[in-house]
Amino acid sequence: MNLHLIRDAVRAKEIVTILLRYRFDQILEKTDTPASWLTKIVPPVNENLPIWRRVRLAIEELGPTFIKIGQVLSTRPDILPRELIEELEELQDRITPLGFEKIRPVLEKELGTSIKEVFSEFDEQPKASASLGQIYKAQLRDSGQEVAVKIQKPGLRKPINTDLEILTWLVNQIHENVPTLQPFDLPLVLEELKTGLLNELDFTVEARNASVFNSLNQFPEKVFAPDVLEAYSTSRLLVCEWIEGEAPSRAQLNDEERRQIAETGGHSFFSQIVLTGFFHGDPHPGNILVTPGKRLCLLDWGLAGQLTTRMRYALIDLFSACGKRDAAMVTRIALRLGRPPRRMQRTQLEKAITTILFKYDADLKQMENIGKVIFELIFVFGSHGIHVARDYTLLAKAIISIERTSTELDPDFSLATVGEPYIRKLNWERWNPKNLSRHLIGEWREKLTQLSELPQDLQRILHQVEDGDLVIPLEHKGVNRATNTIHHAFSRLSLAVIIGSLIIGSSLVINTGTKPLLWGYPAIGIVGYLLSAAIGAYVAFDILRSGRKHKPHHNE
Repeated sequence: MNLHLIRDAVRAKEIVTILLRYRFDQILEKTDTPASWLTKIVPPVNENLPIWRRVRLAIEELGPTFIKIGQVLSTRPDILPRELIEELEELQDRITPLGFEKIRPVLEKELGTSIKEVFSEFDEQPKASASLGQIYKAQLRDSGQEVAVKIQKPGLRKPINTDLEILTWLVNQIHENVPTLQPFDLPLVLEELKTGLLNELDFTVEARNASVFNSLNQFPEKVFAPDVLEAYSTSRLLVCEWIEGEAPSRAQLNDEERRQIAETGGHSFFSQIVLTGFFHGDPHPGNILVTPGKRLCLLDWGLAGQLTTRMRYALIDLFSACGKRDAAMVTRIALRLGRPPRRMQRTQLEKAITTILFKYDADLKQMENIGKVIFELIFVFGSHGIHVARDYTLLAKAIISIERTSTELDPDFSLATVGEPYIRKLNWERWNPKNLSRHLIGEWREKLTQLSELPQDLQRILHQVEDGDLVIPLEHKGVNRATNTIHHAFSRLSLAVIIGSLIIGSSLVINTGTKPLLWGYPAIGIVGYLLSAAIGAYVAFDILRSGRKHKPHHNE
């Protein structure tokens, strides 16, 4: 029995009892818990309930830590069955707001002084309450500014840490004793979940996310996040400007205003995911306000997604492949998005992708419901052992939310139409000659660096030979062929170095603008590219020719 389990015996007993009540004793039997005799004294719930419904009900009874983890897991279709995802999406924080007398000590401790010293007015009735915190409206004494005050509930960290310790032990036990679940690497998944949950306990993360969005925002006159007042904010206290507004569905808007608001939201979202790669991770209607000035305010930046440049390129390739219903291309992109397992049935994956593309054929012709398509594709990737970054699943759910909210405002709204210019812009950024040459220079520098390290590697091998430490198992078969192969390999390596040098040199010339020009670019650079392409074609032809020549025969 683990020491954490003994130290936290009361909470461990609660967790085990709840799991037994919902009849998960078969899982507990794989661990060191005394499940067998406890099963006899714990009354079960209705055993006719579907298993995934029982999972959701058990999580709700287990409390805030498990609810938060379940909510995050609902964004992981690559590791969970679709039916369980649908249940987890129903998880709710059934929380009764704490009285202000319990909140006051935490607030004053974080402020470092009394409430009256900082606020001239403070409404003690919370405007919103969740499992981790409560939000109040107040007015600053020094400036008179109205602010929103989000304060973390007292006594959260210890029970959350306790739950995480017990859960870590339980997951490790299951991972070690249930071989069928080992490919999912549950301990690693839990570590990611723990990081996300602990980030939610640190309000400076939310403050930083809101500030990053405002600094990258392409439409500050139409869309914004509340400004954070850093002087008053801490890891347990977030103070930001108070925003008056209504949810999009309740805002008083005429038809033209509804159309404009929907379009503004679509433009903002596409600029976030395609141009900057930093986006709101949970843009459901409750986190969006329409201000009296018809601006959109994005609230609650505790969850944000981030896409690297490579991830953004893969994303627009995925959009394109879905639009063309090209299952082979989607398969290739899937292999770029995540590391495939050693034994992956590529043909089966492509067939499953084809099924999804046919299922949504009518939608894809209009590029509608693209969020649902991506979400289902991630299910398929996961079922074939390809686990993608969580940011992609956040993105898929965010697209679903944006499409739903926008079409409620404007039934004729088309996210594809709004997104098309952003995709074109990113494609130009990706393929224009200057950026392409810069990328090629970086790639070839890396290759040349690896080549420059080759003598050191050879010297290391020679030292091993001198010291008698080098052991090479040899099988005497086709020595002459091996010699010829080595000769060809070195010849191709030399040509590869020449090609790399030509590309780097040509790229540098392209960026100088040296005359004469050809097609608007320096002619010398263009000639260098053509020459390197010709040599590359020769090398490729030589590889194919020698491959046919040296094809193994069964009678050898």
